[in-house]
Amino acid sequence: MKTGQAIRAFLNLYVVEIRRYVAETRVYLSGYVSSLITTAIVVALFVMSAKDGNDPSVWIGFLYWSSASTMVSEASVSISSDKQNGTFTQLMIRPTSMLEQITVKTLSWALVSIAVDAVFVIALFKLIGAEIGFSWMVMPVSLLVAVGVFGLTMAMASLTILFTKTASFMDTIGYAMMFLGGVIVPLNELPVPLRLAGQLIPITKGIEMSRSAILGKPLSAADWLGLSVQSLVFFTLGYLTFIVVIRHGRKNGINMRY
Repeated sequence: MKTGQAIRAFLNLYVVEIRRYVAETRVYLSGYVSSLITTAIVVALFVMSAKDGNDPSVWIGFLYWSSASTMVSEASVSISSDKQNGTFTQLMIRPTSMLEQITVKTLSWALVSIAVDAVFVIALFKLIGAEIGFSWMVMPVSLLVAVGVFGLTMAMASLTILFTKTASFMDTIGYAMMFLGGVIVPLNELPVPLRLAGQLIPITKGIEMSRSAILGKPLSAADWLGLSVQSLVFFTLGYLTFIVVIRHGRKNGINMRY
C-alpha cells in the first residue's frame, strides 16, 4: 500500500510539473523559439562547414548534447529561480524530499525537451540536406548515458543550493560538453589533456557507441561495460554530493541570497 501511495504521489507531482512547464513555455514562447533558432544556426554551421552532411551518424551527437545540456541545467535553473523568487524555502518544507522534487523536475522537462529536440534535430538535418541514420541499439545506450547525466544533474543542483549562482554557468557547461564530447571535433583530434577530460564526460562514450551502431559497427562487451561503469560512477558521486549538501544545508542553513 505504501509503495502504491508513493508511486501515485510521484505521478501527481510529475503531472503538476508537466503542467507548470507547459504554462511557462506559453509565457516564454518567444525566448524558447529564439533559443531553438540560435541552436539551429550553430548546428547547421558546424555540420555544413565540416562537410559532415554525408555521415548518417552525425545528428545523434547533437541530440545527445542538446538533451544532456537540458538535463544538467534544468534543475539548477529551477532552483535558482525559486531562490530569486523567494519560494525555495517552500520546497524545503514540502512533505516530498528535495531529491524526489529534483528528479521530477528533471524528468518532466527532459522528456518533453528530448521529444522536441529529436523532432528539431531531424527536421534541421533534413532541411540542410544531411543524411540521418538510426539503429535500435541507440536506445539502450541513451538510457545508460541518461543515468550518468542524471548524476551530474544532482551534483549541479546541489551546488546551486549551496552557492546559488551555479545556474549562471549552465551555458558554459553545455558548450563544454559539445566540444569535449566529440560532437563537433573527433576526440582523437583534441590535445591529450582535452581528450582525457572528454573521456570523463558521460555523453562521450554514448555518442561514440551510438555513432558506431548507426554505421553498422558492432559494439563490444567492453564498450557496454565501460559505459555502464562510468554512468554508475557519475550517478553515485552525484547522489552522494547531493545528500551531503542537503544535510549540510539543513544543519547549518542555506544561503538564500540571490
